[in-house]
Formats: sequence, C-alpha cells, structure tokens
Amino acid sequence: MAKIEQTSLVFSLDKDHEYLMRAANWGYAYQTNGTVTFYAIDDPHKKVTYDYGTLNRMNASGQIEVRPYALLPESLRPVQANTLDDVFISALSPAKRKRLNHCVAMVLSYEEMKARKAFKVNDDAINKAMPTIRDRAEVYLAETLPDPEVSKKWAVYERGEGPKPKSKGSVELPDKVSASTLRKWAAAYKRGGRKALIDNWNKRGNHNSYFSMDEMALLAKVVNKEYMTRQRKSIPVVLADVKAAFKTENDRREKEGEVKLRAPGRDALRNFIKRLNKFHMLVARHGREEAMKKMRPTNKGLETLRPFERVEMDEWRIDLLTILVESKLHLMFSPEDLAAMGLDGALKRWWMVGAIDCRTNCIVGLALAPNPKTSSAIKCLRMIVSDKGKFADEMGTLEPWSMFGTPETLYVDNGSAFRSARFTNVCADLGITKIQTIAGQPSMRGKIERTFGTLSTTLLPRLSGRTFGSVVERGTHPSEKLACHAIEDLIYALVRWVVDVYHNTPQESLGLRTPLEQWQKDLEDGNYPLMSAPTVRRKRIAFGLPLQRELQKDGIRVLNVRYQTGDLAAEYLKHDKHPVNVRWFEEDIGTIEVELGDEWISVPAVCDKFQGVDATTWVATRRALRQRDEKRMEWEEDVIAQTIADIEALNAERKAACKIIDHGWTPDRFKAVDNEAMASFSIVVPRETKTPASDGFGRSVVPVSQPKPSVLKDTDAGTAQTEAPADSWIMRD
Repeated sequence: MAKIEQTSLVFSLDKDHEYLMRAANWGYAYQTNGTVTFYAIDDPHKKVTYDYGTLNRMNASGQIEVRPYALLPESLRPVQANTLDDVFISALSPAKRKRLNHCVAMVLSYEEMKARKAFKVNDDAINKAMPTIRDRAEVYLAETLPDPEVSKKWAVYERGEGPKPKSKGSVELPDKVSASTLRKWAAAYKRGGRKALIDNWNKRGNHNSYFSMDEMALLAKVVNKEYMTRQRKSIPVVLADVKAAFKTENDRREKEGEVKLRAPGRDALRNFIKRLNKFHMLVARHGREEAMKKMRPTNKGLETLRPFERVEMDEWRIDLLTILVESKLHLMFSPEDLAAMGLDGALKRWWMVGAIDCRTNCIVGLALAPNPKTSSAIKCLRMIVSDKGKFADEMGTLEPWSMFGTPETLYVDNGSAFRSARFTNVCADLGITKIQTIAGQPSMRGKIERTFGTLSTTLLPRLSGRTFGSVVERGTHPSEKLACHAIEDLIYALVRWVVDVYHNTPQESLGLRTPLEQWQKDLEDGNYPLMSAPTVRRKRIAFGLPLQRELQKDGIRVLNVRYQTGDLAAEYLKHDKHPVNVRWFEEDIGTIEVELGDEWISVPAVCDKFQGVDATTWVATRRALRQRDEKRMEWEEDVIAQTIADIEALNAERKAACKIIDHGWTPDRFKAVDNEAMASFSIVVPRETKTPASDGFGRSVVPVSQPKPSVLKDTDAGTAQTEAPADSWIMRD
C-alpha cells in the first residue's frame, strides 16, 4: 500500500499569530493553491511564499516557531496559563530554580490535600496542617523518580493504614510559610502557572487606602466605561485610564478651589474589579453566550476543537515477558550501559509511556523503559513534538506517522514521573499547560486508558510470553517458558500495531472515521494545531542535560568534542578561564547551548562531522576506535567521520528500535562517560597522505616539526603525552 503524501499544514495559520522563520519575524498574509504567503513584520511590503511541503519540512526540523496571538494588543489576547516566551525555567540559576520548585511543590501539596478535604480551608486549619503539607511536598521535589513500591507505601500512609515511608534521597524540604502566603501562592499559580511564581511569590502588594464616595464614584465610572467592554482591556491599561481621569478631575478641582481626590493604585483597582458581579462582567467582556458557557454547571468535559488542543499521557506495565539474551541491541552499548538501561538479558516486564491526541485519537508518542523511575515520560514528550515519519519508515510501516506538534494542554495522572520538577519544567519551557488529574480517577484520562485496554485485548494475546493483568487471570499459563520475544520484536510489533492497525480502525467516537482519516480531514478543512513544533534551539534548552564546563582558550569540550565560536573567544579574552552553564542534547551533539551573561547562544562543534550525530553513536564510535588501536592518542576527522558512518550503517536496524527506548542519560552516567572520553584519544585535522616519489622509486616522506609538549597536554585528563624530537622525520600512514 502506498503512503499518502502530506498535502496540508500541521500548524495553525492566523493573521493574529507571529511566525519566527529563519531569524526573521513574519505575519500570515494569505494562502492559495497549496502555497502560503507571509509578510515581514518590520516591512509589510516584503513577502515570502512557501509551499506546504517546504513549511512542513521546516516545522519538522525546528525552523518555525508560532507565537499565538502575538500580533494582538496585550489586552485582547486570550488568557493562557503557559505561553512561549524567552523565559526558560530550566535555564534559571540553580538557586532561583530551587526557590521556584519549593514554592510550586508547596502549592501542589496544598491543592492535593485540599482536594482530599484533609483540612478546612481557613488559616488556622492550614497552619495546623503545615508540617504535613511540607512533608508531602517532597514527592514533587524529587529529581530522581522513586521506585513504584515507594509510591504504594505513600498511598497506604495517606489512607492511614501504615507508617510514613522513609525517604531514600536527600531532598531538602521547603521552609514553613504562613497560611495566607501559601494561599496567595496558590492563587498566583492558578492564574499564571509556574512562571507566575518566579522570584515574586514573596512580594506583598501595597495596602489599600480609604476612599471617599467621590473617589469611589469616579473609579466605578471609569471601570464601567473602560473595563466592562468587548475590547477586554487588561488591568494595567485600565489603570492608565483611571489615572488620566483622576488627573483631569483634580485639575478642575484645583481651579475651583476644591479638595483633590486621591488616585487609586493597582491593588485598589484589582480589589474593586474582584467585587464586581462575575456573570455581569463576563457578559460585558465576552458576550452572553460565552458567559453562559463558562458559568453553567456541567459534568462533561470540554469538547476538543482542533488537533493537539488536548493530549493525554499515562504509563502502563505491558503484560508481556521479553527475553533479551538474543537481542542485537548489545552491539550498540557497553555492558554497563545495558545494565543501566535494563537491557541486561534478564526476563522482565516493560513499562510503556503513551500519549494520545484527544481530537483525532491518534497516538502521538511512545516510550519504553524497564521501570517507570527513569526519564521515560520526558522521552515520550520528546516524541510528541518530533517528526516520526523517518522512524516509521525505518520500522517498515505501510502508513505515515506524520502526527506531531506542541500540545496546548497535557493531561497526566499523579504518577511520580509526571509530578517531578524536571518534567514539569520541560512542559513550561515548551509552552505546554500540564494538568494533573485527580488521583484514582482514570476516567479523566479516558482516551489513553481505553487505548491501553485495546492494546491489551487486540495485540498482546497474539504474542507469546503474555503475563496477564493479575495472578488470577494468569492461572498456570507458563509465561516464562513461552517468552521468545526480544525487545526489538516488541518495539516492532507496537509501532506496526499503532501506525498500521490502530490508526486505520474505524472508531465510534469519530463518527466511524479512523484516527488517520480524522487527522487528514482536520488538515484538509484548515483545522490546524494551534502551535508549531518547538524549534531545535528550544528543544536543546528544554530537553538538554544541564552541565557546567570550563571555558578555555580552545573553547569548550563535552565528551571530548570541542565547541568554539567567536562569542566564546571574545568571552575568553574578557574573563580568561571560567565555568559556564551548558545545555547538552544527547539526540544531536553537533551543537550545544552556552549561557553568556543573561543570554543563551548556540555553539557548533569545531568538527562539522558531528552535526546530527547522537551521543550513543559517538560513544560506540569511540569504543570501535579504541578496539582498533588502544595506544593511539589521535584520530583524524575523516577517520572519525567514516567510523561514525560505519557504525550507523551497521546499527541502522537496531538504531530504529533504540529511538523508542529511554537511553538513561542521567548526570551520573554522563559523568562516567565524559571522564573516560577526556582521558582517551583526541581528534585532529586530516594529515597529508603519502605520495609516490618523483623518480618512481619508493614513497615520499614529509618532515614535520612536532609541537612543544605543553601543546599536547590534555588539561582535562591531567596527563602529558610523549613526543618525538622536533626535527624528526615521520612517515605518514
């Protein structure tokens, strides 16, 4: 069956959106005959036109960033908890990020206990429950995810049926705060998400002043005229109108010898607006229909109107035993790496993290891990926002897997993987509003839960080694003896089932359309996802591993790959050697992000052969070169490039399966690999090859003056290499 070519866009086109493409800002002009025309924001007469295919390729490669409603006045923009901006939570200083995480953890712990009605919502009750709130905040601060058994013990403790679990980590609990401060934090978090709490949760506003009847009457007049309109002006804009009105009135009073009025400030205006009738305010600012929709009680969730408006993510333990002894994946990793990833040849059940788009019912992300305490949730999120077309081709699917984008809202459960500060920070940096559903209510993630059920009843019974959901269901079924599927086979079966079976099965909730047909129908009708896929730079900063490296004369080294640019050279001239913050993205080590001052800059590798190379391939390349010659301390760039190509060709089939497995690049694993890399060989430019002698006898040799010993000193490994005399003759090999 031939694959259907993508003939529609996969992101939204709107005259109110701003589009960042190729280092320029553009607005949407019009589209016709499969092409889209944009105009330059700075110069509306300058236009550029792209066809759908080019735009989709640019989106897939991270060259387009859509900023929804950025061209509207701020007062008219829709209110969104998380928006794309240049504030990256993962890029904050460690101290600032720690304060933010402590604040958010207290809020989430407070909201969780309030939802369980563990205390009455008043200051005395909250202060009394503060020790428990602080203890419960620990689960939201864990950087490494806890074992599932620990989560079960916490659940038993919260039901009052067992002792409090002992913490195995070194998580520092937040400081005790007053009940009023905690409630203010919760209100700010509800209005603006995590970013609303950056460095401003401990600020207290100005106290309200006492206003006379004349002052209140003038304030009410301005609010009714400027705030209660369909223009939906923001409070700062209305505040300017209030000050102008009071100035005009005071000028008149001064001429007539009357007492001046006191102009209200921001807090007074906010408090006045809060006292307005909520329904009347919605009618005035949004219209009666929208007000009725928001205020009418309902027991049914909101309907999704476009793809990626709502995505649900959950984890599920696969009822299938896999045996990895015969798997070919061991050729790509060292024994230590295989053990860290759970690929150590033992019989085990695997955990799958899946994500589904609730508009089209398309599965948009999958990740496998031997246990849920790894970063599999972040791996799945990376797959959601990345193009999966090439991956599907490598797995031999008959249909395209072209669904990717940035979710507007991501619904997750209360599992440890989704509560962690790292996962939540990544969502915020990508502009995703993460919503944690009520514990014990899987129906609030009904789409993904039903998908897991369908997988369990349609695919797994066809595979041997199935373990069933419980001991009663399993009975005497010999799962261990029948476990003949390697992890590669499981990945192949899952991907083929998702792309070729599930996406092509008619579903009643879609009007008997298949998920693939619903996706294509939405794109044909112009019902595009609101947000584009994240740019490559945003991915590096959001998903990248935070490191601190020393800036030296030759730049920065990570895994003994050298990175240098003009900005780094200028920084070195100003400040000499000093540590800098780095974001290192294991999917592409060809470029890193470096923080210079308050700005993050992209720094490419000096050797362009590393562009597009992932960290696992580079580690395998170094291992192959060491096996070829353990004593050799230098390898030329062209030899490195050829070895990388050979490794990728050899592991092409296995590498496809690896893309869905969490590689576990934790700080500890990176440190071990980095120490080994810095202590081994270096990369040098290609050497001149030998040529035949001019007289036809023998080969020519080139005299080379060797550099001084200090030049070849490996500063990171702390060792100096033995060299030949300066005037020696060296045969090029």
